[in-house]
Amino acid sequence: MDIRFYHAPDANCCERLLWILDYKSVVYERIDVGLGDVGPLVRLHSPFARVPLMEVNGIPLSESMAMAEFIEEIAPNPPLQYTDAFARAQVREICEAINSSIHPQQNGSTVKYFHPDWSREQMRPLRANWLFINLEKLQSRLWQQSQFVVGDQFTMADIFVSIIYRKALDLGRVATELPLYEQHWQFLMSHAAIRDACPIAT
Repeated sequence: MDIRFYHAPDANCCERLLWILDYKSVVYERIDVGLGDVGPLVRLHSPFARVPLMEVNGIPLSESMAMAEFIEEIAPNPPLQYTDAFARAQVREICEAINSSIHPQQNGSTVKYFHPDWSREQMRPLRANWLFINLEKLQSRLWQQSQFVVGDQFTMADIFVSIIYRKALDLGRVATELPLYEQHWQFLMSHAAIRDACPIAT
C-alpha cells in the first residue's frame, strides 16, 4: 500500500495523524506543505483546500478522523482502539469532542473569516481562551478509570486530547491553568513507545 501524507508545520490535525502513523510504524511518504499555501495538489484533492490530506494508492482521503480510523483498520497493532463496541464509541466521543466541537472554532482560518483584518498574533488570545474554556469543560469526562483518557490503555483519544492541549500552550495558556492535562501529558511522555512516536515531544 502506497501512502503519501501531506503535512503542514504547527497544524495540530496533522500532528494527530503523524503520531498515529509513527506509533503504528506505518510506512508512508511525508510531504511538507505550507499553512498558507498548501500547493496545487492539496487544493485539487481536499474539498476545503487544507491539510491533513492522505493519498492511498493515489486516491485522496481528507479529514483527520477518517484517516485515523483508516490507519487503525489497516494497522491494528499496536491498537489505538478497543474491541468492545461501547468503549470504541467512548474513544470516538472524545475524539469528536476535540475534532468537531473544540478545534474548528479556534482554527486560524475560521477566526480570519470573522476578523479578516486580524494578524495571526492578534488571533492568539481569542484562540487560546476558546481552547482553555472548552478543555476545562471536557475534563470531567476524561481519566475515569486510569491515567489514560478512556479506559485503561493508550488510544487515539489520548492523542487528540494531548495535541489540542499542547496547542493551547503554544497559543499562550500555561500548564498550571490546566493541571490535569499537564499530568496526562507527563504520564504519556513517561512511556518510551508513546513518546518516541510523538511529533511534538520535547
